Amino acid sequence: MTEDEQPQTFPERVGEYVFGARRSFNEFLHLETSGAVVLLIATVAALVLANSAWGEAYEELWHIELGFKLGDIVETQSLLHWIDDGLMALFFFVVGLEIKREFIVGELAEPRKAALPIAAAIGGMAVPALIYVAINLGTQTQGGWGIPMATDIAFVLGVVALLGSRIPASAKVFITALAIVDDIGAVLVIAVFYTAEITWAWLALVVVLLLVLVFLNRMGVMAPLPYALVGSVVWFAFFQSGVHATIAGVLVAFTIPARARISPMQFVGWAKEKLEDIVDAEVPGAHVLESDDQQLMAAEIRSETLHMQAPLQRIEHVLLPFTTFVVLPLFALANAGVRFVGEPVLEYLTEPVSLGIIAGLVLGKQIGVTAFSWLAVRLKIAELPPGVHWTHVYGLGVLAGIGFTMALFISGLAFRAELLVTEAKLAILVASLIAGVWGYAYLRYATRGRDAGVAEVAETAVESAT
Repeated sequence: MTEDEQPQTFPERVGEYVFGARRSFNEFLHLETSGAVVLLIATVAALVLANSAWGEAYEELWHIELGFKLGDIVETQSLLHWIDDGLMALFFFVVGLEIKREFIVGELAEPRKAALPIAAAIGGMAVPALIYVAINLGTQTQGGWGIPMATDIAFVLGVVALLGSRIPASAKVFITALAIVDDIGAVLVIAVFYTAEITWAWLALVVVLLLVLVFLNRMGVMAPLPYALVGSVVWFAFFQSGVHATIAGVLVAFTIPARARISPMQFVGWAKEKLEDIVDAEVPGAHVLESDDQQLMAAEIRSETLHMQAPLQRIEHVLLPFTTFVVLPLFALANAGVRFVGEPVLEYLTEPVSLGIIAGLVLGKQIGVTAFSWLAVRLKIAELPPGVHWTHVYGLGVLAGIGFTMALFISGLAFRAELLVTEAKLAILVASLIAGVWGYAYLRYATRGRDAGVAEVAETAVESAT
């Protein structure tokens, strides 16, 4: 230490430590793999707990009854039920925001760009469902055909991130857009095919409330609070109607304003005037606590900055970390705990429901995504994005077989018998593991530099056929 250097005080050291921790955590939040890592940790924890000496306590925890009373309405459900119907509604709300953003400014905004991921997603949903039905036709498990339709974007992007520069950015955009369309399909399937008996009076209230939200949007209401309050009532009405309550999240998301109150350039002009006013209000030698006018104008600038973002964008930025690092891991912790110690696992995996799910996710996804993509290009409805080859399309089709979150969610809706749910969950885990390892290994091998020639020959053959 030199004479000019002073030792840090304790508060300074603490401040530096906290700043460094916050910076590291913010960097962690922006890693593509972070959401998948947390979800994987929660899944492993659920499996470990379910197969440990605490397995019974683990199961009992999720069946604790919780509820509320609202006038004459008394609602009591298990903790698991509140997670699946309550917290997951927030996840579906964020999904709805992402879907709306994609249709406005994303890959689904231009028909030509959207054609390929839409075709791939349709194939990736239809073929797995058909394979499942073919295996389970005429059995009590036939209704589980929606389970192998879903793709888990968090895990898929996590695997893609591990491949680094081997996968072009346009391929990541393709699989993300595919997953968004896949989510739309899953939401429609849940709403139409996995809905209990409908109470029309409550559903009529839903329609009225959604019209109120649309009216607020049209009237230029930008504050999130009115949408949150009315949206909460929409969720409760859905909960009472018989239609799965998570659908409320998607529909409410579609009513959130996607326009900003002030454009960036308007803000710049206004802020310049305010900054000049701050300069004019400067009193040389005055203490900062005496500059009330300056502080007020600075606060106005900070407040107006929020209005440069659309409410949809602001809300998504706030909720996305919460759903990614709290809601989804909690869902996995509550739903992924399959007990296999001392259980006839091989017998479970050879049952029709398991075979349908595994074949649908592992084989159906890659066949559907690749074949429908090829057909769309062949019919000149779509074209491959720059830098994306058929090697990437097939490999991403394999990875699309990772069907964790949505698949687990739909399995809980499709089956009521505990044994069938166990078989379905076990099959989802096995299929997702196979698809993840297979897809990663294939893309890593097929995109290696020394194999580029072989890949190009194969791609040229396919392209010449189209």
